[in-house]
Amino acid sequence: MEKQSKDQPSRGRPSWINLRSIGNSGPARAAILVPVIGYLIILNSTLVEYLRLHGIEPTGSLTISDRLWDSKIYLLYFGLTFFGIGSAIYQWKCPHFVKKYADWTEYVAGTRPHIETGNIGTWAKLVGADLNTDRTRAFSRSDDELLKRYLQTNFLNMSFAHPFWRAVVASCFVIGFALLTIPSAMTAARVAGALISSMTR
Repeated sequence: MEKQSKDQPSRGRPSWINLRSIGNSGPARAAILVPVIGYLIILNSTLVEYLRLHGIEPTGSLTISDRLWDSKIYLLYFGLTFFGIGSAIYQWKCPHFVKKYADWTEYVAGTRPHIETGNIGTWAKLVGADLNTDRTRAFSRSDDELLKRYLQTNFLNMSFAHPFWRAVVASCFVIGFALLTIPSAMTAARVAGALISSMTR
């Protein structure tokens, strides 16, 4: 059972369920180390020079595109850094059961067998429900069905917990992906331009 925080549930931002496919991935977990490892790589001028793409470097006066091209290593570093920060916060703030279960049906199926029906009152209080009222309104339902409904509500509450941190994680992922897209797109454009230039000579 996971107690919910007072800032739940705000549904105006991406839920933890929306973020878990990224946050639970292997690359996301590995990205947590990027701020440290990436910084050491950036400081290694020999490695930075080795990573440069020769033969398609800009010549003449530098345009905005050229300046971005020259800073592609830094764009890559900061992109991975934002992604790593978002991943670290996700691991810290995302409720355990949301990281473990993809949706409420898996959560109910995985937790219901371990919960005694006699504890239904505790779960009703946890989700802010009135057990006596629910029993009166749903007289055709058994306590088992009500308990499953409370578990469903609890999972949805967890998925919308900590709205501020959800917004921070989502922002870090978006900024990280945006920064990573720039060097990738520019490399593709440079290579395509070089190929077209060589074909028209």
